[in-house]
Amino acid sequence: MKQANHAPQPLWRRRLPGYAAMGAATLAMALGLHGLMSARTTVAGTLLPLADADAATYGIRAVYQLDENTYYVVGAQKGFQSDVEAGVTLDSTGNVQSVAILAQGETDNLGGQCVDPEFTSQYQGAAPFALAGKAYTVTDPATGTSYAAAGSSETEAPAEDFDPANWRVSDASPEAEATRKMYEAGLTLSALNGQPLDDELAPPLDSSAEAVARRKLYAAGLSKSAQDGEDQASPFADWSAEKQAAYRLEQAKLTTSGEDAGAASADLTEVDALTGATITSTAVTNIVNNSYFYVTEVLSAE
Repeated sequence: MKQANHAPQPLWRRRLPGYAAMGAATLAMALGLHGLMSARTTVAGTLLPLADADAATYGIRAVYQLDENTYYVVGAQKGFQSDVEAGVTLDSTGNVQSVAILAQGETDNLGGQCVDPEFTSQYQGAAPFALAGKAYTVTDPATGTSYAAAGSSETEAPAEDFDPANWRVSDASPEAEATRKMYEAGLTLSALNGQPLDDELAPPLDSSAEAVARRKLYAAGLSKSAQDGEDQASPFADWSAEKQAAYRLEQAKLTTSGEDAGAASADLTEVDALTGATITSTAVTNIVNNSYFYVTEVLSAE
């Protein structure tokens, strides 16, 4: 019996099943990645308009209305070595329902643990929040009114939180080294405010002849405001726009901020900071608190 001859198959035909399998796997991965991205960015609510001024003041990137009484606010703050982004769900009275970390690049096993539900679940209930056992003051970003946690003035943040050597340890660039030296010399805004290192510089003073003369007259007790024991009548030019606005509102008696409000001690809701990662914990806490102020002061006032 004669055996049939079979011509060898072309190489592309022999590899066709493998190509098909690879294509299917690639498509599945693409669909999965798209699903993950959609899960992160899609919110089952109505996207509300956000004024640029509010976005800058409250550190907010987006806000959604989930139902008649519930909002979802996406905010961001500087952490230890990255921007931390979180989504905060809360009702119109400022009670926090949940917090989810959407993006972060903090140190593994330290600040990176902020994604752990054991940490984020603490931010449930009445806001604003304070870090337990830390010298932490809640500040309204719009009015400048501050509320110190009861007894917080008797405690101080751990020295390591203020050690510039611990700031962005992996960043050995000349810019980072210069920032650490400026912090040690008290030239960054965070150093002047007694806060952990941040790379925002102190804004320059107004060096005009008029501004210098005003400061000298006030320092010498020769201006009316100095003689009356008041703040300098004309704000320093190195104040931020927000601070100048708060000053004018206070002078016009249109805000409750000032000595009494600024020194207020409040029973704030306490949460435990991540061990060895107070800066990251502070970033998350600020996002939650700023979301609270935005909802209660802006959205609920509309």
